[in-house]
Amino acid sequence: MFQLFKRRNFSEFVGDTFTFFNLYGKHYFKNYLIINGGLLLILLVLVYFVSQIFFEGFFSNISTGFSDNQLDAIINNNIGLFTGSGAFAMILILLISLLSYTYPVVYLNLSEKNTAFSTGDIVNAIKAKTGKVITFFLASLVIVFPLLAIGLALCFALIFIIIGIPIIMIFIPAFISWYSLSFYDYLSTDNGYFESLGRGWKMMQPKIWHVVGSTIIMYIIIQVAMGIITMIPYVMGVASIFTDLDNPNAVPNPEKFSFFMMMMVLVMVLSILLNFIFQNLLLVNHGIVYYSLREESENNTPKSEIDLIGTDRE
Repeated sequence: MFQLFKRRNFSEFVGDTFTFFNLYGKHYFKNYLIINGGLLLILLVLVYFVSQIFFEGFFSNISTGFSDNQLDAIINNNIGLFTGSGAFAMILILLISLLSYTYPVVYLNLSEKNTAFSTGDIVNAIKAKTGKVITFFLASLVIVFPLLAIGLALCFALIFIIIGIPIIMIFIPAFISWYSLSFYDYLSTDNGYFESLGRGWKMMQPKIWHVVGSTIIMYIIIQVAMGIITMIPYVMGVASIFTDLDNPNAVPNPEKFSFFMMMMVLVMVLSILLNFIFQNLLLVNHGIVYYSLREESENNTPKSEIDLIGTDRE
């Protein structure tokens, strides 16, 4: 059984994240896809068809010698489709994001009780916290996100004197960590919004470099994994065009551009899918950090060790 309440350092924040998924990854992602898979599928199908229309127009533009009128005509003729699809996609992304952020919090909350739980238990827990999730998001729109915008603006301004580069590399993961810890605290306790924001910041202070460091490492791991996977269809698409172009003035092969177009659409779909799936690594990492930092002040280990006796979950 995985122990959530445990004092951890930097290496354990990262290592225990992968230990958690090694133990419960199958159960975790199975329920994640059951709950979130339908919306994800709709989004991916929407992206696939809209991207296909765009790339077909782009391919037609190339075939006719890069005629601006050709591409403009395709966009203008499908302006309603692009606008409506874009708005619908934004709504889907918002819903999927809210579910994706709530799911790991609920999952770890149920795991904290050391009892077996089903998909129905997770769904019921998410429904019970829907009001708090919406409240946290709406409050953040007018309170936290403006602060983020100001912080980023200052960091970018400092980039011109070099010092802004290391500052922004620390500021962004520090902000993400603080925001995630606050969100975990708000959904896991009866604390109010501002109280959770304050507690999230206070919890970080004793081990801020451990927390920020683990966030940076997890983000790098996610980006490398996504890059490797999405690079495969991208390289295949690019190679299909340029491997046989002995004559620079030769007319582009329609079959090659068709294959390239298909690979680019696949890259876009894969990028979106992998982004939502892999972000669970970062969110669970923040959950492990949250319970670890709570352990620092609450000392729940003795109680957790007693609760672990005779319990297990597949």
